[in-house]
Order: sequence, then C-alpha cells, then structure tokens
Amino acid sequence: MKKPDPRYFFSRLFAIRASGGADDRRQGFDIARASVLASILLAIFGGLIIRAAIIQLWPPSGDALRRIASRQYEQHLELAPYRGPVLDRNGHPLAISLKKPSIAINPRVFTPNTPQLKQLSQILDLPREKILEIAEKKAYFAWLKRKVEPSAAARVDALSLKGLYLVNEASRLYPLQSVAAHLIGAVGSDNQGLMGIEKQFQSILASKASAVRPSKDARGRTILYSSDLAAPDLPGHSIQLTIDLAIQEIAEEALANGVKSARAKSGFAIVTDPHTGKLLALANFPTFDPNNVALAKPEHMRNFALLDLFEPGSIMKPFVVAAALEHKKSSPEELHNCENGVYRVGGVVFHDEHPASTLTTAEVIIRSSNIGIFKIAERLGKEGLFEALHKFGFSGGLSLPDSFPSSMTGHIASPSTWKPIRFANVAFGQGMTVTGLEMAMAYGAIANGGNLMRPTLVDRITSPSGDIVYAASPEATSHVISIETARQMRQILSRVVTDPHGTAHLAATIDYTTGGKTGTAEKVDPILKAYSSEKRVSSFAGFAPVADPYLVIYVMIDEPAVRPAYGGLLAGPVFSEIAERSLRYLNVAPDKVSKSAAVARGTERPQIRRAALKDGLNDKLPRKL
Repeated sequence: MKKPDPRYFFSRLFAIRASGGADDRRQGFDIARASVLASILLAIFGGLIIRAAIIQLWPPSGDALRRIASRQYEQHLELAPYRGPVLDRNGHPLAISLKKPSIAINPRVFTPNTPQLKQLSQILDLPREKILEIAEKKAYFAWLKRKVEPSAAARVDALSLKGLYLVNEASRLYPLQSVAAHLIGAVGSDNQGLMGIEKQFQSILASKASAVRPSKDARGRTILYSSDLAAPDLPGHSIQLTIDLAIQEIAEEALANGVKSARAKSGFAIVTDPHTGKLLALANFPTFDPNNVALAKPEHMRNFALLDLFEPGSIMKPFVVAAALEHKKSSPEELHNCENGVYRVGGVVFHDEHPASTLTTAEVIIRSSNIGIFKIAERLGKEGLFEALHKFGFSGGLSLPDSFPSSMTGHIASPSTWKPIRFANVAFGQGMTVTGLEMAMAYGAIANGGNLMRPTLVDRITSPSGDIVYAASPEATSHVISIETARQMRQILSRVVTDPHGTAHLAATIDYTTGGKTGTAEKVDPILKAYSSEKRVSSFAGFAPVADPYLVIYVMIDEPAVRPAYGGLLAGPVFSEIAERSLRYLNVAPDKVSKSAAVARGTERPQIRRAALKDGLNDKLPRKL
C-alpha cells in the first residue's frame, strides 16, 4: 500500500477550514497553493526541532548567552574619546585629557519638586525652563549637562534626585589657558577638534571612544541605571611640538603689550631657530581661552600668523639687495643716484621720505630708500626679481611638511603682467602678499648662511605604548644665497639698528647685537580698491646675535591707531624684548658690553631720531592699485 503524503492531509485541513467543510471541488480550492503553505510550516517546525536538539546536545557557553542578552537588552552609548596630550619641546603639557562628570537623567523617572528644580538650576547654571523641557522627553535617557566641574557635580549628587545620574566623560583641559591657543586649537563638547593642532591631528590624538552600557526596554529605548559600566579608555597618540613654552610666554607677553600700546587691531610674533627651521613660538593677539571656546569671539580665534595675507612693505627690500649681491649686480659700497628723493616711473612720481642725492647699496637698506631699491631691482629685471623672491620662499616657494597645520600662501603676480609702477611696488613690498610664516623663514635664510629651511612645528608623535611613530628632522629645501652674501646682508641689517640714519634703533637689546629691517605698509581698502589713507601694517623682522643668530623673530602690528605708525617705533620694541629675554633664557653668551658698562659710557641705547625711524612709508604712491 502506498504511504500517504503528509502534505495532502495539511492541504485538506486548510481547504476544509477555508471552505467551512464544503466540498473543495465545489469551492474551487487550490490544492497546489495549500501544499506550498504546508511545506513552509513543515520547514519551520523542522528547524525548531533541530535547534532544540542542538541546544540540548551542545548547550552554548555562559559567555555566549551573556553576549546574546547584551545584544537584546543593552545599548552602547558612545562617550567622548580620550585624547592624547599635546606637549612643548621640553615635555610641558599644553593640552591634556582628564575625566569630568556629565549629568544625565531618565525623563520617565526624573520628577524634581520646585525647590529641587531651583537648586539644580542654580548649580548647573541652566534655566528651569530648559531643565523641564529635557525632563518632558519621552525617552528613558537624556543629557542634562555635559562636562561640569567636579564641585558642581558633587552638589548635584548630594540632592539625591531620583532618575539623575553622573557619567564620567573624557574632557580636554588647557592648563595654561590662552598660551599658544591659536596654535593648539580647541575641541567641542564631543571632544572633536575644531581648529589648530586639535583639528589637524584629530585622528592621531583621538582614541577609540569609550562607552557606557545602559539597558534597553522591550521597545529598545535606553534606561540608564548605573554609570559604573564604562568601558576602559585607550588614550590617543601624544604630539610633541617644537614650541618652547618659556619663549612662547615671552613672545605673547611682549606682543600683547605692543599691540595695546599701539592701540592696534591685532598682531602676531613668530620666533624660529634659523638653523633647523623649528618654530619656537607663534603668538597672536587678541587671544582666547580654549577651555571656554564658546565664549570666544570668532575674530579672536583666527591664527593671523599662518592665515592672514598682507602687503609687507619695506621688510622685503633686503631680499632684493641679497639677490643683487649674489648675482654680482651690485656691491655693498656701490653708489646709486637717488635723485634727491623724487623719481618718475611710468608716468607716476614717487618719493623717498629722506631725500638723498646718492646712497650706497648698504645705505639704501639702512635709510629704506624706495628709489634706490627700485634702481637695484631694475638690474635684476622683472623675471630676475620674481625668481629671487620665489627662491626665498614667497609666492609658493616655501615647502611645508605634511604634518604642518593649514597655512595660506602669499601671491606675486606673474612678472609678464607688471607695468613699471607695479615693478617698483614689488621691489619695496607693495602690490604683493605674504604670510608671517613665509617672512620668518625667508629671514632665516639670511641668518643661517643662505639655506631656506622647511618649517617644522611637530617634533615627534608617540604612540600610547611609547613607540615613536614620527620624528622630524631639519631639512633645507634650497640654497638661496652664498654664505658670503648672507654674511654681508647680516652686517648691513645690523646697521639698520646701529647706524644714526637707521630705522630700527628701538630693536636694539642690552646684551646682544641685533639686525633686521622695519616695514610700514599701507593696507588696501577692499571697498575703494585703493590704498587706505589710515590703515597701516607696522612690522620688524630680524635676528640675534648678528654673527651667529640663534633666533629669527618677526613681529607684525596690524592697524595701529598710534601715529606715527612706523615699524621701528611700534614693532621694534616688541622684537627687542622677545630677543633679549629669550636669549637669556637659552643661556646664549652676550656679544655686547654689559649694561652697567654701557650706562657708564653713556651708550646704553642709541639716541632715537624719529625722522630716521620713518622707514619707507609709501604714501606718495598712486592711490589706485
């Protein structure tokens, strides 16, 4: 006898239930469709039987069951990542991570009375309306306030409010507050970098985010009942900068005093080691406290030294002379006809502030003669001048390492587009743009014997286990001028400080010889598209000591209200203070007579002649660009 097919009985059963017992043929019952459904049910029942047999014969381990339960009843709530520290070159902390308590609630349980609500509002500095708004959420979990001070968290905890919990989160602390703030940057409430080093190296500094494991209800909604189940933190890599904390603080203090004294809009100072290209300080003013970044004004958070483009003025003149000396187009003692201070170029007349009939090449720099520098530039030619400035690192000539933070690049138009007056403008630092970093590195090439160094800011990166994953090494990208030309330029620039006709007497220090160049450039009014009659950029770039410079320092004061707005008067003293204090800190041997001997001889500091400090202000240029 043939064995009956079980699917037949299932199909007949469903057919009877569907038709109320009527004859399947009369109802047009579809046997094939019922057979498919029966097969599916048999497969399900068979799978359940097999699964039950497996569980009985090979039961899962306790760990496996806990993992299953965790997936079903627990949720991972990511907290801010624990970031690695940022250190100065001597290992002093500039940014560190620590734990701070955050306040969370279960809105389904959190029901404070009026007095409790008032106390909570006062402790957390939150409006009562905001607390009630959060408490009215339908979820089982909500942040009330994140990363509060431990003392405030302790006072909140003492209220013993039902449905309120403390959760420890990683928080960023800048122990020196505003020191190097523009360089280091800041993080948001989620510990993600917003600017500076913190943003540039987000993936390096940040670790894997930690988590708490609150429970979930049957619908998958979060119920936080304890904050003790936080996963362990793995710190990110540490970054050691080339910045020297002591020099950074010296630069910031001197710059702040200089900007305030000049009643200026802003300013910056850059200090470098010319022999290695390492940045030892990068100061900006006004500044901000990255611990309270929400309170900072956006315009105070901008890193002017790296991101601002400006016309430099007369501090560009030494590079024209250096190129002329290098290519034997002139010599330091060669005389130039300076036309008694009045000269016509391309139908436009421009003037020297201190008229002279003839000046030597060195005196052109010392007195900051526009006419003299243009005549020297003409010997180089348009292409030769552009090439020389590019070799010194301007207009894209400066090579930055991959580890360097975001920085702008200055621009000089193609020499093929220069009209005669633009040629003259470029020769004395107008009609072009530069950045503070470009200028500092270019002066470094004069200071170190002719090498354009690649700037370095990150000295090393270390993993949490202590392995060095990156280490910087000094790199000269090109040899710009010879050692002899560099020596000649240092001697000429030292006379800018010491010569009676020099423009930088206030850049002198007590114990060390200094050299450099002043600049006072007009700023362009973007609305009028012409040079402003009021806005100026006052600057000084130089080095010390002269024979073997340890430091190159560039100071820029933007839009000073004090008049006259000469770079020698406003930026020179800032340079002097930074140089004097920093070289003493570095234990560099003085190369000048002592202060007491200088006072006894009556030569402590050269007599200031304000007329001599007027350093090539180009207010006789045409008003239109």
